[in-house]
Amino acid sequence: MTTRFLPHEPHHLIVVIKLIDRELEENSSSENAWATLYSLFVWLGTTCMVPLDLCRFDSKSSKQTTMVQILNIYKRFLYNSVYMRMVAFNIGHFMSRQDSIRLLCLNDYLTGEIFPILEKYDDKINDENIILRITASLQTVSYIFKFGQRLNLIIYVESLYNVLIDKKILNARRIVIRRMAYKLLQKLAMILLPMPKHGAAWRYRRGVRNLLDSLTLKKNTSTATTMTTTTTLKSSSTLNGHKHETNQDGENDNAEDNSNVPSTVESIIDLLMAGLSDKELYVRWSSAKGLGRITNRLRKSYAAQLVSHLCDRISTVALLSCDHYALQGGCLALAELARRGLLLPERLASVMPIVHKSLNYDEKLGHQTYGHIVRDAACYVCWSFARAFDTIDFRSYTADLAGMLLCIICFDWNVQCRRAASAALQENVGRQGEYFPHGIDIIQQTDYNLIGKFDYCFLTLAFALIKYYDIYGRYMIEHLLKYKIIHWKKETRLLTSQLLEKTSSTYGTIEEIYETILLPVLDRCLDKKNDGIARHGLLASCGHIVYGLYQRFQKNPNECQRLSELRENLQNKISNLLNEYRLQGYLEGYSGDLIRPSLCSFIENISRSIDYFRQNADDICLSNETIDCWQTIIDECISNLDDDVRQAGLNALKAFSNAFYSNSNSSHLIDRYLGKISITSQEHIRQGFSLAVASLPSQMLLGSKTIDKILDCLFKLITITNQSQHLIKQRKDSLIALCDLYENTHFHLSSPFSNQTLVNKLINSFLRCTRDYTNDRFGDSGRLVREKACSQLVRLLQLINENSQTKSFLTLTILQNCFCAILTNLCSKIDDLRMNSGESIIKFLNIPFEEKIAHKNELNTIFLNQNDIDWRNSQIVFTMIVQLLIYDKYRYVIWSNCLITAGDLSNASQALYTFLKTNKSNDYLINLLLNDLEKIFSDQRIQMRVIIPSIQACERLLSQSTFENYYEKHSKQLIQHWTNIIQSLEDILTKKLQTINNNPTLYLHFIKLYCSLLQFNNIELKNLVLKLLTKFFLHNYPWVRRQAAQNLYDTCILFNDDLLLGDDEDKSEQVMNLLTETDWEQNLDELTKIRQTLLNLFHIE
Repeated sequence: MTTRFLPHEPHHLIVVIKLIDRELEENSSSENAWATLYSLFVWLGTTCMVPLDLCRFDSKSSKQTTMVQILNIYKRFLYNSVYMRMVAFNIGHFMSRQDSIRLLCLNDYLTGEIFPILEKYDDKINDENIILRITASLQTVSYIFKFGQRLNLIIYVESLYNVLIDKKILNARRIVIRRMAYKLLQKLAMILLPMPKHGAAWRYRRGVRNLLDSLTLKKNTSTATTMTTTTTLKSSSTLNGHKHETNQDGENDNAEDNSNVPSTVESIIDLLMAGLSDKELYVRWSSAKGLGRITNRLRKSYAAQLVSHLCDRISTVALLSCDHYALQGGCLALAELARRGLLLPERLASVMPIVHKSLNYDEKLGHQTYGHIVRDAACYVCWSFARAFDTIDFRSYTADLAGMLLCIICFDWNVQCRRAASAALQENVGRQGEYFPHGIDIIQQTDYNLIGKFDYCFLTLAFALIKYYDIYGRYMIEHLLKYKIIHWKKETRLLTSQLLEKTSSTYGTIEEIYETILLPVLDRCLDKKNDGIARHGLLASCGHIVYGLYQRFQKNPNECQRLSELRENLQNKISNLLNEYRLQGYLEGYSGDLIRPSLCSFIENISRSIDYFRQNADDICLSNETIDCWQTIIDECISNLDDDVRQAGLNALKAFSNAFYSNSNSSHLIDRYLGKISITSQEHIRQGFSLAVASLPSQMLLGSKTIDKILDCLFKLITITNQSQHLIKQRKDSLIALCDLYENTHFHLSSPFSNQTLVNKLINSFLRCTRDYTNDRFGDSGRLVREKACSQLVRLLQLINENSQTKSFLTLTILQNCFCAILTNLCSKIDDLRMNSGESIIKFLNIPFEEKIAHKNELNTIFLNQNDIDWRNSQIVFTMIVQLLIYDKYRYVIWSNCLITAGDLSNASQALYTFLKTNKSNDYLINLLLNDLEKIFSDQRIQMRVIIPSIQACERLLSQSTFENYYEKHSKQLIQHWTNIIQSLEDILTKKLQTINNNPTLYLHFIKLYCSLLQFNNIELKNLVLKLLTKFFLHNYPWVRRQAAQNLYDTCILFNDDLLLGDDEDKSEQVMNLLTETDWEQNLDELTKIRQTLLNLFHIE
């Protein structure tokens, strides 16, 4: 690219310098000048590399040499943040030229420009310009030492090192300065240590570097493999035709390796070791690379000491003190050493334990965790090991490494770590594949995108890999039991319990599950060293494992029955576990709140698995003390303030009652629940026990003769009163409870729901809840009730229709009312409510009722013939909804609710306007819509939430000339419609006066609507509207008067001819002056005279 677009022949150098000078003179203030200059600097840096003495380009007419001109250009822009990096890069190359060194440019620049800036450094300085100069200087010196020759730069090393140490630049607060300082530090060490001809002679060499040699050797794979012996491994190893050499005796290379390491280099190595613990990732990464580059220049004995020191530092400092920064830096350093062949196979025995611990490192600090950066770095180490070592040297570590990487891929909560482990696994399978069983099959399932989903990794991928039970399964299960079952992240603990359930039901023998999984986990549950997090995970896993055994028992009863002794031991431990928890006080305080969901999960799963322990159908299995303890725990959770705990308690109650109360006719539990509902005023307690009483077994509900009390209680909970109006969640959950109660009992012969009157009452209660528009400090909180009422109403209708005895109760009128109630909520501007209603409509239309609602086929065409409707997209939804305006059964519902939603500038108003414009020639439809509009405003129960948006929508439709075509044909009818609407609006203003006065801005909507009606050239309508408009001139609030005058003034300008003012320009001007120049804050007597004057000018008596 540079050759094609930036030619760099020698004669181009002067051209580029002149172009830069011209750009600075002519376009330096231009906005895009920086881009041009940057490109020119790239070009200048390229042309400066010409292998000719720059003195040849000097001009006699110029006062400065070419070299000085270039250097001045660079100095001018080096301390500009836009060009700093590019200019520093160019200076590095420029100072490496032999003519720059010969003419002492390098010496003058370093001693006269760079050193003075660095010596002035003070960490307390906050001046950004000084900070920028120091950063640019450090970066420039780094590039000079990167591109320059060792012999020319070695004299400056000591001075620069002393500046870095004395001025404490390595400890600078600014990250960018610290990063550049560490980069420079490693460059100083590499200048002090000469680079051996081909790197360190002792380093590990894997494979061949010539493709032809590789292909030739590959043909002799089998021969080369069989001839490998223990003796040859000491000096060289051959595997699959690839020869790697490790010089065991590093003393043979003294001629090339650095036998005498300067003390400065040792100090630099110590500083880079300290840099591995820096809080900034860039510094740690730079330090790790620096150690790798320096080690490549050391003799073997020094390198061995460095690696040993690094391992000791990681083990003692990082792991013991839980310093995640130091541990990540150490892993990066190990990876860099391995990648360069500087980590020999004999060091793997001491390095691999560190890698193991790093892969499992996950410490939470406060509300955050930093362990993922360590695991990510450890995966990088594994990736570098795969590339660095030959299979024969690495095969003893392959099995453990494969298991660890699979555990990270499947179980790590951080997606970056999962993907890093996946990359490392693919590299290992590709390069160490012979010792990775099923490697190809595994990497096909560990796709980059698939492992982005945490649930997929845990429940699908891990379960698929555990099928290789003897190879990976045991290792993965051990990892789950050791780390993930007590993990700090709740989601990880819950997924672990679910995976253990699936595993227990499928893989391994029953004995293994008992001895290695279930019984040890149960014993750990009572360990006093555990905290609340550990108990939560252990309890949840115990319950799921037992349920997994129950599933296995269902598939093969004989396999499980033979272990009766183990099963009895398990039954005793389970029976005493929660009693022990209560005695030890584990259910109290914050720790108790933390484990309550897992307590419920444990009870639920044991209750579902109770048949696994029963000897016969009447065997209770658990003592009365245990049953009472579990019932108490469930009751406490049901009445908990936390929604998740309450739901867990309800799930547990359902399974628990089916296991222990299914044959009971006792009503004491139901009476206790109903009593708690009636005596409490706390909403969450009513929520919990209302759902609880409906989830009890049907035999218990019907046998206790208390179902009428339950129904009365639930009907009372969903009734809105002054005391219960704000209890939104109570009504929402009571609707679910009613539906659950119906589902539990409706198929029984003694069910009360075989009575049509009760079913009608139930449906009407749900319909009433679809119209819950409660408003509180949270806004439209009634939407939660409406949302739940729509979904539960459809569920209820489906249940009624499934029963042959009750499906005849669903008359056409009931179905029509239900569908219209859902349609009403579908017209909402709230996305969640609209989505819920849309899904409910789809379910409703798919239920095979005996009676067909009106226009069923057309409704199917509109709603069912489209795939995956985005109900949140109002543009799509309202475009479908307005199509129902042509049907008489749905027109009023759609028209009235679309007007409410279209009050704002929204997709609803656009869809409505488009529909009316398309049907503007349909006079019959327009007339029906106007009749419905009269009906809307004449409704005695109309509320302000309907009035204001509807007025806004009407005003917007009038301003868009929606009814113009109808007015041309049926002017009398249109005027009569609007006259009736105006009278209704005046009645509303009278009745709602107090409400509107509390918010005077509402008058503006009436004013705008009246002004829009003046577009019709009708004297009667004009006189009526102007009288009403001018009445606002006498309003108590001056703001309302001014708004009426302003809007009337705008209307007069817009409809001057229609207002009959065009024939007399004097009167027209007089009207305009009165509207604009009147002081609307003067007394009402004066304003009354002005109003009368205006009416006279408008020819109104």
